[in-house]
Amino acid sequence: MNINIIKNTSRELELEIEGEGHTLCNPLREILFEDAHLTFAGYSVPHPLTRSARFIVRTDGKVKAINSFKKAAKKLIERTEELRTEFKKALKAA
Repeated sequence: MNINIIKNTSRELELEIEGEGHTLCNPLREILFEDAHLTFAGYSVPHPLTRSARFIVRTDGKVKAINSFKKAAKKLIERTEELRTEFKKALKAA
């Protein structure tokens, strides 16, 4: 995975995530919507064979867009770890 920052202002972040598609971007977008300062979060996957996505985050300016993105990425990692832990417990119980 490579991340290329295209635009980074206090209210807007635009980046390209190479090597990823809907599997990463959709949960990340959903978590971003939990941020009260978010005004827009969206991504596009121009073509499924290129395996890259363009992500845009906009905030109301009370928090920096890049900080909202970092916070969402951290939450995604935490939730993935929680899923992994619960899955291991379920496997042991099965």
